[in-house]
Amino acid sequence: MNRDRLTSLTGLSATLLAIAVSLSTTAAADSPSWNGEYAITFIVGPKGGSSIAAGQSEVQYTDTYTFRSSCTSATCTATIVSGPPPRNPTVPQPVQFTWDGSSWTQVNDFEWDCMMPDTTIQWSPARADVRYTPQPDGSLSGTMHTDIMSGPCQGTLDIFMTAERS
Repeated sequence: MNRDRLTSLTGLSATLLAIAVSLSTTAAADSPSWNGEYAITFIVGPKGGSSIAAGQSEVQYTDTYTFRSSCTSATCTATIVSGPPPRNPTVPQPVQFTWDGSSWTQVNDFEWDCMMPDTTIQWSPARADVRYTPQPDGSLSGTMHTDIMSGPCQGTLDIFMTAERS
């Protein structure tokens, strides 16, 4: 191999290596993360949906949780690693969210605690689709769409939440 060709090949290899390192650094920098302590405020604004639960009075409240996220292959997961347990004891633990390219999402099956007029609770099967979307200010805007499968609260329920770094 002549000297000019060897110099060109070395230069091309160095350029390709620089591009590969640059792309891997960019890909790592673009990995989604949800780390640290966040105050989650539940029942932000009015509830919606077809369930009678949408019209039942519920008080806004805030709980603080610590999140830790990690990515393996093409999947990024954020897990609540500390904070109070869910107020509904049937929510699966640990609480985890998966990044879908624009939001942290979670789907889970649990039992809805339907408040009866006499203040007793009737438990009914439900499925929740939860989504937290990052906002430009660093907070996350959340929605929880719940399908209550049966019982007196049967129907849908939409609740809004916010997550702000503590």
